[in-house]
Amino acid sequence: MIGQREALRLAGCDTFDPRGHRLGVVGRILVDADTEQPVWATVQTGLFGTNESLVPLEGAAFDGDTLTVAVARESVRNAPCVPLPEGDLEAEQERELYLHYGMEDGARPRGPVPAVGSTAGSVEAVVSYVRAASSRLRRLVASP
Repeated sequence: MIGQREALRLAGCDTFDPRGHRLGVVGRILVDADTEQPVWATVQTGLFGTNESLVPLEGAAFDGDTLTVAVARESVRNAPCVPLPEGDLEAEQERELYLHYGMEDGARPRGPVPAVGSTAGSVEAVVSYVRAASSRLRRLVASP
C-alpha cells in the first residue's frame, strides 16, 4: 500500500503495469478526504504525455524511483477520461472509475465482477459495487 510519505515522492516517477509495460509519468495524487490516504494517481500517457489517465493505487508498489500499479496497460488506455479542473474527483467520476477497473469501494471485488451488458441485473450488481464509494477525493499538494 502506498502511504502518505511515499505519495509525496511519486510526482514525476515512471509508472509501469504488472507486466513491466511503461504507462507514463505520475502527475497528481488524489487522497481520500476522510482517511488522507492516497487512492488514485494521474499518469501522463500518450505522445509527449498529452493525455492524463487516473490509475488506482490499490495494490501498487513504489520502490523510490518507479511506481508499479496493479492494473494492465490496456485498462489504463481504455479508462474513462476524467477532467480534473479543480483538482478534486467528484463522486460520480469516482464511481465510473471503480466500475471501469472492476473495483469495490477502493478494493478489488471479493467475487467475480458481473459482466456489464449481459443482463439488466448484472449492471445493477456492478453499480451496487461502487455505491458505497461516494466520498469525494481531493488532490494532494506536495511542497517542494
